Amino acid sequence: MEISYLAAFIGGLLMLFAPCAAMLLPAFFAYAFTSRTTLLARTAVFALGVLLVLVPLGAFAGTLGAFIRSHAHIVTLVAGILVIVLGLLQMFAVSFPVPQWASKLMTPQGGSDEAGAPSNLATFALGVGYAIAGVGCSGPILGAVLSFATLGGSVWAGALLMATFALGMVLPVGILALLWNAFNLSEKSWLRPHPVKLFGRWTTRMNVISGVLFVLLGVILVFFGGQSGLPSVFTSSQQVEVESKIIEAVAGVPGWLFFAFAAVIIAIIAITVKEKRKGDS
Repeated sequence: MEISYLAAFIGGLLMLFAPCAAMLLPAFFAYAFTSRTTLLARTAVFALGVLLVLVPLGAFAGTLGAFIRSHAHIVTLVAGILVIVLGLLQMFAVSFPVPQWASKLMTPQGGSDEAGAPSNLATFALGVGYAIAGVGCSGPILGAVLSFATLGGSVWAGALLMATFALGMVLPVGILALLWNAFNLSEKSWLRPHPVKLFGRWTTRMNVISGVLFVLLGVILVFFGGQSGLPSVFTSSQQVEVESKIIEAVAGVPGWLFFAFAAVIIAIIAITVKEKRKGDS
């Protein structure tokens, strides 16, 4: 089946209405209680976890992609257990050393890393879990992308199609992060760290809230695979119907036009954020 880049992107956005999207908002709020710069960095870490799973699926659907899909339950289980453990560490403000290159990757220069390595790694693991869950609750659009790669399509084209799908999946989180940043919500007094004592160990109120969210999301990954049994806006039949119509409606949109439009939108957002920061300084 032919699939356009615009259809792949919209297919990723439509994951917002699938069962796996029940993880999306809690995943964002699990790491949102931090500084403005660290928030954007952790959103990128979450996106990296999604891309790391989905891009190989698009590039090597018949080999590595098939291996990932056949072992998805193991990947989800491991990711869920890791998120639970890291969430507990987050609750009790327990940190541990990470390589310098990883620290720089996850925390921008000049930013702070209040919650430490546990939150960084848990955010990445949530991205991996959300991607695997997305494969399990996807519809015809993702199936068309996988078919493209499996039936002899270009490896690079398959990877780019899947990356486009993945960016659609994480766009709502990116928008939330930009809005959070634009309204300076991290600077609100009720979101600032307040020391609390938990089972004899000093931590902060935000660490406890964040850690509890991580633990709950880890439980969802372990026991529900990130999507089974969770509420959704679309039923399976409705999702198939909507995605099939979208594939037909945007089939003629050339890839260059989609990427040109995306570049314009990104440029507008970048300029707006830059001007906002100038106004704040």
